[in-house]
Amino acid sequence: MIIKINLIGRRAKPKPTTSRAQLLLFAGLLVVEALFLFVWYQKLSSELDTVKSRVKEANSKLDELKRVKQAWEQWQAEKADLDRQTQVFESLKAEQIGPPTMLEYVSYVLTKVPDDASGADELKAQELVGWNPKWDPRRVWLTSISQRKDQVSLKGEALDHEDVAEFYRRLQSSDFFHNVEPGLQTRKFHDTLQLKLVEFSVTAQLNYRLGTAGLLDEGEKPAKEGAAPASQGAALSVKPMGGPLGQ
Repeated sequence: MIIKINLIGRRAKPKPTTSRAQLLLFAGLLVVEALFLFVWYQKLSSELDTVKSRVKEANSKLDELKRVKQAWEQWQAEKADLDRQTQVFESLKAEQIGPPTMLEYVSYVLTKVPDDASGADELKAQELVGWNPKWDPRRVWLTSISQRKDQVSLKGEALDHEDVAEFYRRLQSSDFFHNVEPGLQTRKFHDTLQLKLVEFSVTAQLNYRLGTAGLLDEGEKPAKEGAAPASQGAALSVKPMGGPLGQ
């Protein structure tokens, strides 16, 4: 057997080497990336500070709005309580001055206005309200007036049915009387007077607050144009058949 020996040997492969240019390029890329990340971080930090400032400002405005809302709700509660007290006071005052003022109005309805120069303006006012200024109120007289809660009942006698109708019309012209309901009218003969009379009755709802609205203030309000004057200077609210006077 022959043994062969290779005396030349294998050629060694050269080791790869990194060039200086590649190292510089890599380092430059790292620097650029670091700068980009720093700038981006600064921008995000600035935006975050801006958002925090806006949030703080919004929270401050929200707290101020809450304080304003609480103050407004407290004012509303105090106003509602004051309104309730005012309504109670006006109701009590109306209940105090209402009955005599209502009776004074009824007395005025059944009072004859002088048919001369002294009563010309008053008769004109009555006509504007819807009354018959030529009617003689002495043709009707009341025999009783009774009240139960807010209901009033009036009974009386008249010379004729037309006189009763005029009396009803005058009651309806006042803010004191609402839902005026005429009752039965009965013919009868009065032996003493030797006259035929009409017995009548009427019921209505009373509203003292509305009827005495002009008297609930400290001073009297000026009378509305065309309103029928009240007897003895009382401020009486008068309206025509179709609605409040002046509308």
